[in-house]
Amino acid sequence: MKCDVYTIWETYQRQLHAYVRKRVSNTYDAEDILQTVLIKVTNHCEQRNDVAHITPWLYRITQNTINDHYKRSKKIVPTDDQTNLSREQEGGYDEDFFVWLHKFMDQLPSKYARPLHLSDIKGVPQKEIAEKLGLSLTATKSRIQRARKILRERFDECGKVEASGDQLLSYNITKSCCLNTL
Repeated sequence: MKCDVYTIWETYQRQLHAYVRKRVSNTYDAEDILQTVLIKVTNHCEQRNDVAHITPWLYRITQNTINDHYKRSKKIVPTDDQTNLSREQEGGYDEDFFVWLHKFMDQLPSKYARPLHLSDIKGVPQKEIAEKLGLSLTATKSRIQRARKILRERFDECGKVEASGDQLLSYNITKSCCLNTL
């Protein structure tokens, strides 16, 4: 498709607005994100003449912009318990949380771990994951949801995680947490 910013924006603005509003609770932040997406689309169209697959391209730009928004705005607030392993670092999640998360993910059965990793870490669309793994889209979605549920249960067993939507607010990892079983 020819890269015409006006046509693209007129065609997709409402869909993108709904997509952002589902993921960002603050109206002003959502508007800022949409403006940033428009700027990125404009810059791309000025440099290149066309886009092969417009819809996935737009949604990828939008999701990346949402991710950037959360990375910039995240502050981890440690809990009062001084025996926890968390520590605040400028710019978002700290290493301890990711070590914790990856240990839990490594313990997932591979039939759950692989789709979750591709979806949530690599950002691969679920339809592509289904094709790559030879699964139906329904089975892929089910496995990703099941993996998230298992991880959430492990987080609840081994500590406390507070989140609002996709935004991590705080966490507390107890030192007595057993990381060798799921």
